[in-house]
Amino acid sequence: MSSLTAFCHHTIATLALVWLSLSGYALADPLEYRLSGVDGREEKNIELHLQTLPEMTAEEFPIYKHTIKETVQQALEPFGFYGSVVDLSSPSDRSDFVDIQIELGKPVLIKSVNVLLEGDASREKSFKRLLKAHELMPEHVLEHEDYETLKRVLMTQAQLTGFFDAHWVIATVDVNPAEYSADVHLTLDSGRRYRFGELQYADETSATRRLVEAMLNFRAGDAYDATKLVKLYNDLSATGYFKHVDVQPLRDKAEDYSIPVRIDVTPRRSHEMEAGIGFSTDEGPRVSLRWNKPWVNDRGHSFSADTYLSTKRTELSTSYQIPRGNPLLDFYSLQTGYQHKNLEDTNSRLYSAALHKWHKVPDGWNRDWFIRLEAEHYDQASDRDNSLLLVPGLALSRKNTTGSLNPVRGTAHDLKIELSPGVSGPGSRFIKVWGRTKWLDTFASRHQLLVRLEQGATWVRSVSDLPPSLRFFTGGDQTVRGYDYDTIAPKDRRGKLTGGRYLSVVSFEYAYKLVDKWWLALFTDSGTSTNDYDDAWKVGSGLGVRWITPLGPLRLDLAFAVREPGSPWRLHFTIGPVL
Repeated sequence: MSSLTAFCHHTIATLALVWLSLSGYALADPLEYRLSGVDGREEKNIELHLQTLPEMTAEEFPIYKHTIKETVQQALEPFGFYGSVVDLSSPSDRSDFVDIQIELGKPVLIKSVNVLLEGDASREKSFKRLLKAHELMPEHVLEHEDYETLKRVLMTQAQLTGFFDAHWVIATVDVNPAEYSADVHLTLDSGRRYRFGELQYADETSATRRLVEAMLNFRAGDAYDATKLVKLYNDLSATGYFKHVDVQPLRDKAEDYSIPVRIDVTPRRSHEMEAGIGFSTDEGPRVSLRWNKPWVNDRGHSFSADTYLSTKRTELSTSYQIPRGNPLLDFYSLQTGYQHKNLEDTNSRLYSAALHKWHKVPDGWNRDWFIRLEAEHYDQASDRDNSLLLVPGLALSRKNTTGSLNPVRGTAHDLKIELSPGVSGPGSRFIKVWGRTKWLDTFASRHQLLVRLEQGATWVRSVSDLPPSLRFFTGGDQTVRGYDYDTIAPKDRRGKLTGGRYLSVVSFEYAYKLVDKWWLALFTDSGTSTNDYDDAWKVGSGLGVRWITPLGPLRLDLAFAVREPGSPWRLHFTIGPVL
């Protein structure tokens, strides 16, 4: 019985030792790595590769030592280091670190680059431009990312331009570590280019089909280009005529290198209402209401009515739009409006009716020919009168930006020419020209410069012959900050604002990016509304903050009227795109 007891005690002790040993093994801390000899992207890539290795203890290090060394060397190869020397220090009883000492050595240089295009793509200019712009050049360090980027760019271009059968015949990098050189060989066989096939309409009604066909930027038989499909989708959505738009190439139904295109649109027949509320330091709180009927009839006519209310201005307007081709680019619009303005020394009621003929040119000058009949009853300083004017004119505008609501660079130009033969008398004859240009640029990623120039001139017998809506006033959020809205203008003997014949404004603004969506700005605005340029220009200077939002930059400015006694200050608050 004693022998059995001794055997049991021995067995239990042995099992306990095994358990303690296993427990100690399981609870041992995993090894960590310390790198030296590298930094930047090389160090980061090595760390990412080492994370793919299984966790190991000091006891397992000899088993994985060769694997660790190979992993480090492979992580350096994408940057052209094929002969790197890697030394590992074994962990000790008191340390869970493996020290990895790296000697990069000499990088591999590209000896030759052979990129060939076979098939129809060899005659396409877009591919030729890509081949001229790639980064793989002889005598440059072999960067695997540049190699993969070139492959990806060429294959993406092939898919976008209809070379759906494109494939790599050769795609190799021959590295000679002994000579620290590499030869790149790429051969892409694009095959034949597919073309647009027949157009298939889900909605066969004549109205929608007529509008869609007016906006088509391709025809059956044209070379396939995916960017044209994207543009067509965006244009159809932008018209406001449709509540659902879908443009799909039917690649699975391609025959004889021809791909049918299915266009599915659902007309937006119902009435639409939009309401808005806002605030600006120029006009205070404001509300707006819009009613829109996208389809008045099957010819694509549309109608909208707008109401705008603020403490200083009330507007009511209607617009009836008639497409004469592409409804985004070519159309007529019949407009009526009423405006009541009660601001400073201006109290005006303006009634108008106008016919506009629009022709818009993407990336070019948009043209708006118009003729407007307007009647205005007003009190402006000591002038109290009624006017009736027939005003034909032309408005031109052009905008080119990088970015939409929050552009980083670009230009915007506006020009308007108006004249009147003098319906209410020879004294009301005039010619008025106004123009504005803005230039925006971002450099060194954190610095931004915005320049704005504005100039206007009116040729008329006397400024008193013009109603307030045609005289020049300036000052406010969008012109000369530091001054109230439209408070810069000539004054009469009683100090009342009369408005001027001429307008000039110059503005410079510098902004510095503090953090992700916050900028700090410094600005100086200078301008005048005048009849003779004898008076000194008004100057507003200050600083502001910019917060980038999905609706455009929110701008808060503290501006000082530096040429006024005591340099009074004003806060200006606006939101929206700067161009």
